[in-house]
Amino acid sequence: MKFFFFLTLLLSLNSCTEYTGGSVEIAWVIRGTDHRVYACDASILGDKYIHSIRLKIIGENEPYKDVDICENGLVENCIFRCKASSGGSTQRGVTTFSIPSGVWFVGMVPLDSNGEEIPPHVIQVPQVVKTTIAPGELTFMGVWQLVIDLNIQK
Repeated sequence: MKFFFFLTLLLSLNSCTEYTGGSVEIAWVIRGTDHRVYACDASILGDKYIHSIRLKIIGENEPYKDVDICENGLVENCIFRCKASSGGSTQRGVTTFSIPSGVWFVGMVPLDSNGEEIPPHVIQVPQVVKTTIAPGELTFMGVWQLVIDLNIQK
């Protein structure tokens, strides 16, 4: 009888975690318009190398309609360091489980060492993707390709 009591107690303790929000995971690789892979600090980028990636998470509905909750600091762990030595490797980042449930547009913004957005004419990123976030769920956004426009670098 004691065994079943302890087993029930252990099972109930393991299932007590309640999440108020969901999480997203995103991965990325860096390529040039020549289809070759590049590192975050590729010399072709000059002083605009990719220091980090910030997620852009914009709400479709109120109270977050048209609000980037990463930029406003409403979600933790939205900025991921780009590993300079990982040229060609897939890199990734995962937010905390703090994204409110609902429909969101998720994207990414490459940042330089000053925390400024690298302009799209230097680094091109995919358009935002619409997804639904649910409490306690991790949503994998897939592997995104950032493209260095080599034509303007010359």
